[in-house]
Amino acid sequence: MPKVFFDVRNDADALYAHFGVALQGVEDIQLMESATRVTTSSRKYLNGLARCIEQSGLDSHDLTSWNLAKEKGARLFKPGFGGSYKVFEQRPICDDIISCCVGDVQHLPNLRSKFRSGTVRWQVLVRTETKRRVEASHKPEYQPHGPDRTLAPWSEDQNKTLDDEWNYVPPPPISLDRNFYWSYYYDCENELNYSDNSD
Repeated sequence: MPKVFFDVRNDADALYAHFGVALQGVEDIQLMESATRVTTSSRKYLNGLARCIEQSGLDSHDLTSWNLAKEKGARLFKPGFGGSYKVFEQRPICDDIISCCVGDVQHLPNLRSKFRSGTVRWQVLVRTETKRRVEASHKPEYQPHGPDRTLAPWSEDQNKTLDDEWNYVPPPPISLDRNFYWSYYYDCENELNYSDNSD
């Protein structure tokens, strides 16, 4: 059964470190979105959830409501805004935190449908890199807030594969005139006659 995340790294780290759960069958929408870009240079940096939702076609009213819910929640739990992560331990959980958490997942199905549109080769590449992400988050040296987290993980070979996927131009169709078909017909007839005579 697939498990859909947006940037699975810290979630995979927490599940493994605290509960010994090693995620499998993960689909990472952040990597999907990155892999839909058509040039190597455009794939250099990863987009956050907010940027992806802004580009998803969500109408302005729903987008404003989503941003407001995220901002109100952030003020409660982010230390930089004067909040505390202990707010998640309070019971009952306050409505602003619930709305903020809902905002992290409510648009994932639409984003998955939007970005999961590549070929089989594309899907294998994204799936392989997602698996590496999960495995890297289990290592003792994993840094949940490392400076390179905004960089896309694609290697030179992977970027070449993605460039080929999105920039492939099929050759123009061959126009065969009537004389070609007659020539082909006579060639086949001659081949059959030759085979019969050989027997």
